[in-house]
Amino acid sequence: MLELPATTDDFFFSLLSPADILRYSRASRHAHAAVSSYIHRTFTIEHVLSRYFTPLEIKIFRQHQSRTGMLISGSTALQFFNREMYPDSDLDIYVEHRYCRMIAFWLISIGYTFVPRPERQAKDLGEALREYMGSGNHLTVPIHNAAFFASDIPGYLGKGVANIYNFTKSNPSRKIQIITTFHSTMEVILNYHSTCVMNVITHEAAYSLFPYATFEEKRSLIIRDGFEQNSAHAKYAGRGWEMVRRLPRAEVNDTVSAFAPGPRHLGDSKCWKIPILPKLDLPESTIEVNTWKLKHKNWGQGVMSFKIILADCLRYSYVVVDKSMKDYLMPTLQGPEEDVYNSVDKYLFQSLKWKRELS
Repeated sequence: MLELPATTDDFFFSLLSPADILRYSRASRHAHAAVSSYIHRTFTIEHVLSRYFTPLEIKIFRQHQSRTGMLISGSTALQFFNREMYPDSDLDIYVEHRYCRMIAFWLISIGYTFVPRPERQAKDLGEALREYMGSGNHLTVPIHNAAFFASDIPGYLGKGVANIYNFTKSNPSRKIQIITTFHSTMEVILNYHSTCVMNVITHEAAYSLFPYATFEEKRSLIIRDGFEQNSAHAKYAGRGWEMVRRLPRAEVNDTVSAFAPGPRHLGDSKCWKIPILPKLDLPESTIEVNTWKLKHKNWGQGVMSFKIILADCLRYSYVVVDKSMKDYLMPTLQGPEEDVYNSVDKYLFQSLKWKRELS
């Protein structure tokens, strides 16, 4: 078979959907090698981050992701998977509020300027980091007496967001938003307006939660509706997605539908997971601890169902699908007292991996 230059492969594969590329890779050894090479060239974090950071800063950014659990999401993560660039988009990064200070001041150190929101946000960054979204008061994270509790924390548009911080840089013009959360960052992701933007990137992997619907069918199931969401729905409809408010009964009952109801976890067989290369010598992410369930109301409207897990012995907060998962995880949280000073996230993750392997 004639070997084509890499640039010709890039053009050819850019016209195919992810599923078509996968099918082509199965045609022959040469096709598989060409697809593997294309994936390594195309799905690189530098493609989406080089606009904001230098090569060295990208490595440091990934180190900060590892240290804080920070995620890339929003349109930037969507661009990564969709192999497109939206010139009007910002870099949206999500992190639990208790870990945002280091990231904010690192952005200042590399030349970004903090731009307070016009609606009552302190001009001083240190002061702003202590404020709750829109209240003008110092931030107080809601206190829960139980390790597991309902996802009902009020915040920005009811999503559990603690605050939003804007940073800009000129020549060329760039904008980074730090969206901080009271608890799990995945609580906010799963409460997005619709499924096409439910994609996240950690320091070691990128995950698309609904890849078949998003990139093959070009459909986005609306999770949050209402007047305040109309502009977001319109924006992604303008980018080519069909915004689905309700599913027909036949699809709700279809177990192989892209929006089939049931339990999910980050990194499961319905996700599209791409390793971020080069792999850095950093601790393994525990983001795959997160579990949830997609439900449908009687009239076919999508609902994400989960509870929050938060404990002193955990470095991060997570979303948990149901009581059976809670009962399975609870013994791991009740270890020796010294675990309070050493995060047990890795033990939680290992327990879940064993459970999933045997299911």
